[in-house]
Amino acid sequence: MLFRMLFVILLLFPLKVVASQTITEGALIRDAEIEEILKSYISPLFDVAGLNPNTIRLYIIHSKEVNAFAMGGGRIAVTTGFLLKASSALQVIGVLAHETAHLAGNHVIRGAEAYERALLQGLLGTLGGVAAGLAGSPEAAVGILLGSQEFAKNSLLKFSRSQENAADQGATRFLDDLGYSSQGMLEFMQILRKDDIFSDQHLDPYASTHPLHSDRIDFFRSHLSRSPHAQKGLPRAFDNNFERLQVKLTAFTTSPYITLSRFESTDQSPLARYGRAIAHFQNSHVEDSLKEIDSLIQEFPSDPYFWELKGQILFETGKIKESAIAYERAVKFKPQSPLLRVSWAHSLIEGNDPRQLETAFLELLRAKTEEPQNPFTYRLLAVCYGKKEKVDLAALSLAEMALVVGDLEMAEQQAKRALHFLKNDPANHRQAKDILAEAKRLRESGEEVGF
Repeated sequence: MLFRMLFVILLLFPLKVVASQTITEGALIRDAEIEEILKSYISPLFDVAGLNPNTIRLYIIHSKEVNAFAMGGGRIAVTTGFLLKASSALQVIGVLAHETAHLAGNHVIRGAEAYERALLQGLLGTLGGVAAGLAGSPEAAVGILLGSQEFAKNSLLKFSRSQENAADQGATRFLDDLGYSSQGMLEFMQILRKDDIFSDQHLDPYASTHPLHSDRIDFFRSHLSRSPHAQKGLPRAFDNNFERLQVKLTAFTTSPYITLSRFESTDQSPLARYGRAIAHFQNSHVEDSLKEIDSLIQEFPSDPYFWELKGQILFETGKIKESAIAYERAVKFKPQSPLLRVSWAHSLIEGNDPRQLETAFLELLRAKTEEPQNPFTYRLLAVCYGKKEKVDLAALSLAEMALVVGDLEMAEQQAKRALHFLKNDPANHRQAKDILAEAKRLRESGEEVGF
């Protein structure tokens, strides 16, 4: 099973890196701020496409590959290579419009569910902040990693040429409906053509299911010549938050030297201080990092992500109780973020203060309701139940966690254990039975098999 081989992955929860540690190619990145920015781009697209924005499930994959792909069921994956290659929010929105059109057209990639579960396994990790784990032999783990990368690299090729053309047409329609220009999509296609190792003229047009870059460029140029929104730019706020996204991604995923060279100490802009705070943190220069983030908090006291970064720095350096205070402030200013709630709950649990356990428990229950796909939430809930000496509900949480990541053996084992103890708890007893039934269905359908 996938869980036994395990996907080599680094959990960034939120986006977390320790000094001298590199992020594994293919790793899943979770970061509340970056996800919020991207979802703010996707939600209006879902609206005009007739899709429910509440179904958005976004996956950010650390990879140098420039890629984005839709997997059905509201799921969109983007690579860090794509996010760092784009030069404007409009370019990113254009690509996301294309992926939204795939979802609206019900274009389904076979194997997407298994790929999703492989990514989610990385959210189990350890109960510390950063988890870079290997289970089983390194050779087996590398095999899973390479397989998942190949899936991501070739995912767009799963669609037919007609589906790709339909997605481009849908993208322009959605952008027009929102009053956005398709110029960003044209610009990004030009970037891709420029970076292509092989020129279009050396490619057989029928060798790929994708339309050639030149054909797509011609399509977008033609559309722009007719669109009333061709010259319309986005509000400055879009590019402001996109610049912040790129600075954060660069600071966390590249050498600190790159960020510190770009933002010298004389540059006191908020963006520069944010980048330096992360770079100093990566370099284990904690005092310098805290100095930068404290200056930002003093100037922007209600920014949840400055508080979040301070909480992360304190947590990673062993100042758990202080980190809980910072995370609490982050949640106060961004109460709708389940990731921030889980980070706060995590710090409360690690603080080992029995008086704070109930607060952590309630935060996890809310996060579970708002984002039921996060297996780390179930793991922390199991810890809470264990501390409360409720072995029945701890087993049920572990069964739920295992089902999310596709470890059917563990899901069945823990569900049966929960059933043994939950005979007088009808609701939870039913939940355990449902988990057993779903695990059986997945096993019989073969959906837990890798891609």
